[in-house]
Amino acid sequence: MTKDAPSGVQGDGDAAYLDVPGLVMRVRRMRDLSQRELGALLGLDQSHVARIESSRRRVDLPLLVRILALAELRIAVLDLDDAEVVPVPHDVLRDNGGRRMPAHLDVRDPTDPPMSALLKPHTGRASPRGWYHHRPMRDRRRAAGEAHPALDHPTLSGLAQRDADRRNARLRHAQRRAPMLLDHDCTCSAACWAGAVCTDDCRCRCER
Repeated sequence: MTKDAPSGVQGDGDAAYLDVPGLVMRVRRMRDLSQRELGALLGLDQSHVARIESSRRRVDLPLLVRILALAELRIAVLDLDDAEVVPVPHDVLRDNGGRRMPAHLDVRDPTDPPMSALLKPHTGRASPRGWYHHRPMRDRRRAAGEAHPALDHPTLSGLAQRDADRRNARLRHAQRRAPMLLDHDCTCSAACWAGAVCTDDCRCRCER
């Protein structure tokens, strides 16, 4: 945001300017605040607010976010179709050093190891928290429909919720089957119980 940014959002080639003074005044109108009252809420003096509104004082992003929040407004990034673009989640899978995986590559979660990890298991060190393929393999997997660029990297919260949903589904399935097993000599394998339905090669077929 430049000191002499014009009012409104105007494009000049690829350049665009955000009318920060106009937004600050919009917040004051919505909240019925004088410059002095707005400054008091932000811990600023009235002259500071006046300089912002006259484009004589730059506003950093955290301060602009605080100002907009006073009127229950927020900053959003939109694509060309006006759909909001959200940031990459903070709790994405990281490597064993705590670093984020490369943003341009597709990450596989710990329960989906690549063939290379199965053929050459990690011995004598901690198992990886996730895997990613370099561009050639990534592109082949995308072409085969095994990955999609629009999907985010797996997140810790998402994996925890998935595991919880699976546990709850198995519990509900076991509760439904319990009365049946009292009158039926079930010979289902562990795979049937894990999948919540009988497998194709199950001879019992009590859940088919």
